[in-house]
Amino acid sequence: MQEYAEILIVDDIPEHIAFAGSLLRDEGYRVYAVTSGSAALGFLEKKHPDLIMLDIKMEDMDGLTVCRHIKENPDTSDIPVIFLTAETGTKAIKQGFELGGCDYVVKPFLREEFLARVRTHLNISRQSRALAAANQELKQFCSAVSHDLKSPLNVINMLISALVNELGENQSEEILKIMDMICKKSSKLTVMIDRLLEFSKMCNITPEMEILDLAAMIKEIYSELISLEPQRNITLNCEVLPSVTGDEVLVNMLLKNILSNAVKFTRHRKKAEITVRALPDEVYHVISIKDNGAGFDMAYADKLFQVFQRLHEDEEFEGSGVGLALAARIMKRHGGKIEALGEVDKGAEIKLYFPKQK
Repeated sequence: MQEYAEILIVDDIPEHIAFAGSLLRDEGYRVYAVTSGSAALGFLEKKHPDLIMLDIKMEDMDGLTVCRHIKENPDTSDIPVIFLTAETGTKAIKQGFELGGCDYVVKPFLREEFLARVRTHLNISRQSRALAAANQELKQFCSAVSHDLKSPLNVINMLISALVNELGENQSEEILKIMDMICKKSSKLTVMIDRLLEFSKMCNITPEMEILDLAAMIKEIYSELISLEPQRNITLNCEVLPSVTGDEVLVNMLLKNILSNAVKFTRHRKKAEITVRALPDEVYHVISIKDNGAGFDMAYADKLFQVFQRLHEDEEFEGSGVGLALAARIMKRHGGKIEALGEVDKGAEIKLYFPKQK
């Protein structure tokens, strides 16, 4: 016996309804039936079944028109539609898929094929709904995290500031040190929450693709970063780079994370150098961003793109451990990938692989 589901059959030939209905009822499905397209749309105003079996050729309104109305209605657009047809030609079937149909069954039905297609699309529909519910739950969780954790943290920061002002500076060095540590840890936790929220929202962002001038974006971000540390000697060597197709906001976030790391991890160099160049590849535009900073042990390279995984202590280099995880997700959303190479005290290299557009 199959898991309970409700199925609507739309067909203007009662014999076809009777045969399909008997097959479905024998499997434990609840079956509804109407004999016209207009009756189907009227039914859907009151009830939303789990699956619709829709005849393509009907007198008052053909199945393709009915399907278009179903998919244009936000209340019914996610209901899977399987077309029933006596034709084996591709034109009507192609139109059906373009209008949002998910499958078709040729009359006369073969029992096993008919039921297999029904089971398959009911399972896909259930999984899609479960995924949508999980995404909604994630959004609500993120909202709760933002409100329920950040609000108390903001209060803690305010109380710490008030306590510091109340105590004044005439306190022991140990007390001042502890107060400073509390401030820094609280601020770091706030930043981590912000970054985690950014990371969790990434899966819900739909990229808006356009042609991007990577060299211009990199130079602009570099100028912003060095303006924050004017006392440092940092050189950017940016060679000619190809234009890539991507979402400007996401790619800007990607490059900012990587260049910020390059600036941060070259902090202990008298002369910091960042080199950006394109590498040859037949499938991808490969962009290399290399620095002469602290580097890392390649034995731990797999941790770099995981959330909150860091290879350096806070006392040496601050950070939330989310930047490269976010960068990896952005590259994945663009159909590309990211790679990290490094050696301890000899710098690091990040390679970005943007797919070449045909």
